[in-house]
Amino acid sequence: MIRHRLSLEEFQALLEKAPEGARLELLDGEVYEMAPIGSGHASLVTYLAKQLERLYGDRALVYVQNPLRLSQHSLPQPDLALLKPREDFYRARLPEPGDTLLVVEVSFSSRELDLEVKLPLYAQGGIPEVWLVEETGTLEVYREPRGSHFRHRLIVEPGEEVAPLLLAHPLLRWDPPRGTPPA
Repeated sequence: MIRHRLSLEEFQALLEKAPEGARLELLDGEVYEMAPIGSGHASLVTYLAKQLERLYGDRALVYVQNPLRLSQHSLPQPDLALLKPREDFYRARLPEPGDTLLVVEVSFSSRELDLEVKLPLYAQGGIPEVWLVEETGTLEVYREPRGSHFRHRLIVEPGEEVAPLLLAHPLLRWDPPRGTPPA
């Protein structure tokens, strides 16, 4: 089997021909179709966006389900990211790892992909911190990227507090919406 690794330019040309509404990501040169967003996933993204904006909106841009340029071969669309503020709101160019304070992935139907493909790419790109939200409501915090992995993993249960490492305070009380259905 011969595999062809797509570049960012080839992927963007492909996107122009993709059916309307297709949700595609370029991860290490391979194209992945993202699952449709269900009510539980949407609810959690909305909850997190509101909390992150309330707590850190004066020091960071809350970037929701938009592309992040990791490399010439990777353009993921994390569920959320906190970015360094820019006056143009990244109109001139897509944000890159050096612009990124935090990435959040809601891993209801994509846990395997998030852990095995995206997390290593985020580490390789130098993203300082990644939060993975499990279907159970548990929040996994990954910090200190080294090569293709993160050196530290912290588990945050509902009712506990956490803050993005690069923003420190105030703390976010992790209290995701109750009764969240899968995907």
